[in-house]
Amino acid sequence: MGVLDSVKQRAYEKRCYTMHLTIQLSIRLPMKYKLSSLSPAQITGIIFLSVAAIMFVYHSILAAAIAFLYIIICVVASFFPRSNFYLPVISRGKTGRSLVALTFDDGPALPTTTQIMDLLDKYSVKATFFVSGVNALSYPEIIREIIARGHTIGNHSFHHDPFVMLKSYHYLYQEIAGAQEVLRKMGIQTLAFRPPVGIINPKLSPILNKLEMFCVTFSCRAFDAGNRRVKNIGSKILKKVKGDDIILLHDVLPHSGEDSVILLSEIESILQGLMIKGLKIVPLSDLIGRELMKVE
Repeated sequence: MGVLDSVKQRAYEKRCYTMHLTIQLSIRLPMKYKLSSLSPAQITGIIFLSVAAIMFVYHSILAAAIAFLYIIICVVASFFPRSNFYLPVISRGKTGRSLVALTFDDGPALPTTTQIMDLLDKYSVKATFFVSGVNALSYPEIIREIIARGHTIGNHSFHHDPFVMLKSYHYLYQEIAGAQEVLRKMGIQTLAFRPPVGIINPKLSPILNKLEMFCVTFSCRAFDAGNRRVKNIGSKILKKVKGDDIILLHDVLPHSGEDSVILLSEIESILQGLMIKGLKIVPLSDLIGRELMKVE
């Protein structure tokens, strides 16, 4: 056998050995961690990185491109929580009926939250308020009033930091657990967490598992920028809402008194418009079939 043939033989044996190790790794991981316990992100990672490892023997640049593609998929998935890529996310109901749920984020705030509750009482509607820990600390009387009026409360992090998902595991944990602690001292154990600005990341799943919580987002919104753009939010919602939607609105104080009046008018138009469309507003817990909180 010539020198060239010997080199080719060694290269072939190296490729076979690499493929053998990669296949064994791919098999052993699912055996050790049952596929049912792995997230789509983990399964996709095993597949992509295994393929990249195999391709590295033949073409290192192509292998790097495959690994980079997986990174891109992970980044994009953070902005689409309904994909359930990192963890199970509830974004709409599954009743198959003409039912919807109303949710309000970022509060509580005076006088907006109480004014909204007055409107909800007028139409005999119950909603869910995803509150921030810092606002709950500022307005504990509104938290008590939300419960007293028959509404439910969810966790929306402590500071409502829009960049919280870009920060460390410890920071994210403290944001969620901190809001939980504030509400716990008020006799409320929230089970549902809604991430600020609707973005998730791989760190969220183990944190929610540790805190025995689950993730809830939304399926219908008006892009009101946290009540910075309140005009025509009613028509925007009514134009696209359908059965089983979780509607996202906000109860933070608008920037001007005029906008506060507009906000209440728009919310009332939504309440009226939903009835005209034959859509019944039900508590979020009824729509998704899960308890949202426990009150001591």
